[in-house]
This record gives sequence, C-alpha cells and structure tokens, in this order.
Amino acid sequence: MQTTDRDSIRQAESEIDATFAASKLVEIGYAQAVWTLLSVTEDLFLARRRKASNADELHIFSDVYINALTHPLRVCFNKAADTPQRLQNTLTDDHYQLALDWIKAAKDYSQFWSLFSLWRRDKIGVALDGKRLVVEQRGTGRRYEAYNRLVRKEARGDATVPAPDEKLGSLLWAARSVNADRFAVNFNPKLVSALVAWLAPVLDKRHSLPDDWHFLGFSLQQYRKIFVVVQAMLYGWNGLREMLVQQGMPALGYRSSVWVVPKEALLARLVRYTGVEHSVIARILALITFGSSGIRNPDIATQPLIDLRNGTYALSPFVWLNSAAERNLCVLLNQIPEQKKIYADLTNEKETVTRAEIIEFLSPLGLEFKWGTVKGTNLDLAIVDRPNKTCLCLELKWFIEPAEIREVDERSKELVGGIAQAKIIGALYRSGDERLIKSILAIDSDYALLCIVASQNWIGHDTVQSPDVPIIKVWHLLNRIRECGSLSGILAWLANREYLPKEGVDYSVEPWEIACGAWGANWSGIKPLANRKSGREPSAQPTV
Repeated sequence: MQTTDRDSIRQAESEIDATFAASKLVEIGYAQAVWTLLSVTEDLFLARRRKASNADELHIFSDVYINALTHPLRVCFNKAADTPQRLQNTLTDDHYQLALDWIKAAKDYSQFWSLFSLWRRDKIGVALDGKRLVVEQRGTGRRYEAYNRLVRKEARGDATVPAPDEKLGSLLWAARSVNADRFAVNFNPKLVSALVAWLAPVLDKRHSLPDDWHFLGFSLQQYRKIFVVVQAMLYGWNGLREMLVQQGMPALGYRSSVWVVPKEALLARLVRYTGVEHSVIARILALITFGSSGIRNPDIATQPLIDLRNGTYALSPFVWLNSAAERNLCVLLNQIPEQKKIYADLTNEKETVTRAEIIEFLSPLGLEFKWGTVKGTNLDLAIVDRPNKTCLCLELKWFIEPAEIREVDERSKELVGGIAQAKIIGALYRSGDERLIKSILAIDSDYALLCIVASQNWIGHDTVQSPDVPIIKVWHLLNRIRECGSLSGILAWLANREYLPKEGVDYSVEPWEIACGAWGANWSGIKPLANRKSGREPSAQPTV
C-alpha cells in the first residue's frame, strides 16, 4: 500500500543515507580509503577511454563519475579515522573491490540525492510502497533538459585533448622514474613549460572570465595559472602511465595512478612554475582543498585537492583534467560568505563583457548593434540586419550553470525575470514606442522583430519557458548566425524552437531502476541517440 506521508519518506531517506555510508572501506583509515577510491576511479576511466568511440562519450562518463565519487569521499571525510596514516600505495584486492562496489553504488546514490532534493522542493511526487519509492515526474517534456545536457557548457565548442606528440613524449619518457609496477614523473621547468604549451589550445577554450577579476586574497589570473600548471603536470603524469601501460607495466600502473606529493613540495613546484607568490598559492590551495572553508557538503569537482592528513596531497588526473575550473570556482565562492559578495559584484560586469564578445564575433557580417534604456527596462543588445529588415533583441543572462537543486531554483527565477524583460521590449515595439524604434534601433515598424533571452550556459527546464520568448545559449546562437551569414531565417529558427534537440531523433528518455541496499526507485535520464550502440549511460540530471 502506497503512502505519501512525508515523515515516512524522510525516514526512508535517512535509511538510504545510512546504508550507503556503511562501506567497510571507511575502516581502513582516511588516507588509505581516499587514495583507493581515487585510484580505482582512475582505473575505470582508463578502461573507458580505451573503449570510447568519441569525446562526447567520455564527457558523459566524467560527469557521471565525478558526481558519484563525491559521495563516498564525503563519507570518508566525515567518518574515517582522522589519525595521521602512512599511505600504503599497494594493490590490495579486498580494498580494491570495496572501493569499486562503493563507487558503483554511488552512481545510484547520487540519483537518490537528487530525488530527495527535488521532492523536498515539491518538484516531483514521491510515494512509498514498502521499500520502494514511486516517483512521479512533473513537467510537460524533456527537450529543455536534453538541450542543457547535449549542448555542452557554454556551447563554444570543446577542443579534444591531444595525445603527446613525439617531442613531448620524449620529454616525459626522459623524466620517468620507474620501479617495477610503480612510476613517477620528475618534473622540471622545461617539461612543465612544454606540457602547459601543449594543453593551451584546449584549456583556453575553457576560460571565459576576465583576467582582472580579484577575489579575497587572489586574482582570477593567479588562480588560472596555478590550476593550469597542475592540470599540465597531471596530464604528463597520466600520459606517462599510458606509455608505460603500452610497454606492459604490471597492474596497469595502478599503484601510481594518483599523484601523491608532499604538501610543501607541491607548493614549491607551483611557486617555481607559475611565478605566483607563495602566500597566494597557499591561499588558493587551501581554498580548493576538499572539505575546507567550512563547506558543509564538499564536492570533488569544486575542491579537487585532497589533503590525506599525513602531510601529503593526493591529486587525481581524472578529476583535475575533467574539471571546468572557472565554473567550479564560481560555485565554490558562492558558498563562502566573504567571497560571495565580491563574486556577485563582479558578475554584474559580465553582461557588459558578453555584449562586447558578441559584437566582436559578429562584426564581420556587417550587422549593427544597439542597446540602451527604454521605458520599464534596459535593452541589453539588439542585432539589426538592415538588408533583411530583421531585428533580434537579446536579454542577456550570465550566471554559473546550476550544480544543485537550490541553484536550479535561483537560476530559474533569473530566467523568468529575463523573459518578463524581453516581453516589455516586445510590447514597446508593438505599441510603436518612439524611444525604442527611432532613438535606439533606428528601424521602421515593418521590421521583423523577435525578443529572446540569451543565456551564457543554461536555459532552464520546461517549467520556466514562455511560448513567446525563446531562451538559447549565447554561443549556440552566435555560431548559428555566423553559419547563416545574416539574420535571415534566424528568427523563425528561434521562434519555432528548431534549436532544441528532438526526442526520438537526438535523444531518448531512458527509464531505469536505482537501488541502495534494500531500497529501490524508478528514475530516468537523457540518452543521446547518436551513439546508442556505444553502451553510454543515461545522464544523471533529472527534470525539475
């Protein structure tokens, strides 16, 4: 017999939490448990990378496993013995299996985490039927969720990380230190400089925030320098592992898959390779250390540096190389009161920066760009195509992509506000407002005009959409305009929502069962159809 009694459902949530946290891996101590979890994840990624048919498949794997890995790491952070422990970086079958089982369980547990977060905000219905949660999804469709998942990040386009060329491979090989089934990279300035230069084309695409942003105690430029150097060293570390595995290294180099480095040694290397002051580096490393800064629910994506509590750090190549550094920094700063206000003030500048980027990108097409204050709101940017008598008005929205349900609620409100402002512009045009039409746009009343919301990295779900005001990612729109060479056809493409993926063509909604111990629930996710035969897993983000 089903019940929707909230106290009973909360009790079920507590039991699921306790069941997940009961892994015996916690009993081996914090350093050993965390190192084993990271190392096993490296093995899983190594295996998937060998089987993957394309980069997008690896993106989905990374999203799923970074989200999942956070949960057992949180349990270890809170429950594992805190006594300083000398790490035994050996392949212990029992430990390996415990970690593997826990990581696999975490994939389902992360869905329960989302499920209960959505339920507490009344975004989904949940009924209890014995040990089973019966989930009622709400909403009219999944096209917008699919868009947010399939049109990745800011839609600027991801460059694929290249394998080391012969020259870089030779530098890595010369810097190797190998002992049976273990290895290390003896980093030096020449090697690190070469690694940074090799990764620059890829990493530059991941950076879009202004260098001159300053937070409490450091600048974004300093943060970026440090993060890029760490990523470059871990790229080299992982690259050497791949080379040694190809040479037949026993156990696939498992014992050294994670870089364990004395804390002061990492600091010294970063001072040497970045030129950033020691105190600033120490401040940034403290900020991104897992569980630091009073973060209640630490996340390995936002705090990827693991302090093993024995004088060493553990750095996972999988985590660092698949991290959206700027986006994750913004999420982290928004959880720290003294940093949050500074960040909020800076983001007010970003819409101005976005407008400048748009104008620069589209200027070769001969379009005109207008903006200004009108009755009741501001026109952020209008793109005017005079030969085709077409005008596209953009309400610009810049915020970090939401990572949890609370942030989804906040960002959804911002998008709804943007829709309201776009409707004001549209109403002024239809009423013949002279300030808008003559003074700002300098167009005639017979122009085709459409008002939209252009968001930097997230367009919300179906519950926030308006039939009159499309929402699209800025760079998806810009690339489409560049392809067309004008606004001809763009307004219809937007108004008809042709930019959205189509169910049955681009994606499917895949139902599946999730379980934790004796508990189960029905769930579903978005699965791209282009690689249906690849065995890729459904994405982890639910409809809200």
